[in-house]
Amino acid sequence: MIKAELIYNPRGGQVVVRHALEAVVSFLTRNGWDVTYRETTKRAEATQLARNAVQDGAEVVIAAGGDGTVSEVASGLVHTDTVLGVLPAGTSNSWALQMGIPALNPLWPTSRIAKVVADIEERVNFSMPGSYYRRVLLDAAQVLVDKHTVAVDMGEAAGRYFLMWAGIGLDASVLGSVPPMEKAALGTWAYLITALGAAGRSSSPDVKLTLDGKIIEVNTQLIVVSNIQLYGGIMAIGSRAVVNDGKLDVCIFKGDGFFTFAQHALKVFSHQHLRDPSTEYYQCSEIIIESCQALPVHVDGEPFTQTPVTIRVLPSALKTIVPKKVPGNLFGQS
Repeated sequence: MIKAELIYNPRGGQVVVRHALEAVVSFLTRNGWDVTYRETTKRAEATQLARNAVQDGAEVVIAAGGDGTVSEVASGLVHTDTVLGVLPAGTSNSWALQMGIPALNPLWPTSRIAKVVADIEERVNFSMPGSYYRRVLLDAAQVLVDKHTVAVDMGEAAGRYFLMWAGIGLDASVLGSVPPMEKAALGTWAYLITALGAAGRSSSPDVKLTLDGKIIEVNTQLIVVSNIQLYGGIMAIGSRAVVNDGKLDVCIFKGDGFFTFAQHALKVFSHQHLRDPSTEYYQCSEIIIESCQALPVHVDGEPFTQTPVTIRVLPSALKTIVPKKVPGNLFGQS
């Protein structure tokens, strides 16, 4: 019997999927899991719930939600023997998409029919046949049952953990400005559209980065520090990132203005940004970022602090369940 706790954030996705999760819990129970189900009611609560689960002896803590929920649960499991499991039920589902866990893909704007079915299930308190969300989450639950566990790095920014990335500048500034209705309708694309508009109104300050002791001075409005390759589930900004190499990947987009940012975005989508002289890319274990004017900082999509900030890697700090075969070159030799 595997003792597990499932932590669901009902505000973390484009629809509420309680009925699909009921089917998942039943599936896990039939496969020898003892699952305790909990829902979050406020931001950052998932971290404390995960810590409580560790103290209660849980072998696996399952994050059901989006990037923020996965990050919060992972933060509560750092440097423990309790394993992170993921049921992707959020807006972008970056970690799941990166690892090849069946997920609700933001590139398919979650078909109106699928959303309507899930909404009806929630309103009438009844599971309907043919639910796209239930099918995807049951496929993800099979990955949990297979229980292929690996150790991955975590990042830390000013004392706060992150699993996927930290963003400095433009992306952090727009995170809180996307209206909830746009986020629900457009998902990850809502952030990109808002960022394009904000790029035309912002300037690039002088920034000094100290990368493992090496000083870099640039003019930039966006820096992304990655532990994984995908950003927001759709852009491979950290395209050389390896999740167990004890390094973080730093991508610096130089210049400012709408057309410069749009050009950067196009090159990222076409996988050409590392060939662009206006983009700088580094791999290191510690990053100190200072700027002539304070820049906002987010971790895993949650606005957090501002520059100056120190970011470092925590090698092999988290145990997590992934498919037996993961895409690409995400893992190095352990």
